[in-house]
Amino acid sequence: MSDPRPAPPASREFVFRTIRLLMLADIVAGGVLIVLGWFVLDMQVLAIAGAFLACMGIGLTILFSLLARRAAEENRKSPHQLRR
Repeated sequence: MSDPRPAPPASREFVFRTIRLLMLADIVAGGVLIVLGWFVLDMQVLAIAGAFLACMGIGLTILFSLLARRAAEENRKSPHQLRR
């Protein structure tokens, strides 16, 4: 039997929301490391590590947004498919 309630959009599912929040925290932590390393502690290595962390967070945020969009498009293509 199929679920009578429509499936929520993929961008609203718990996994995608959690990943977005974690990537936002990753970006913020990278920004803090950049500020600490560049302006407060004068450690260029810490600033570079923070920039790397922030860039990885931005890249993963974009990747998971694309995956959520792709999942939403697949759900629109076959509305009669059971949700797994």
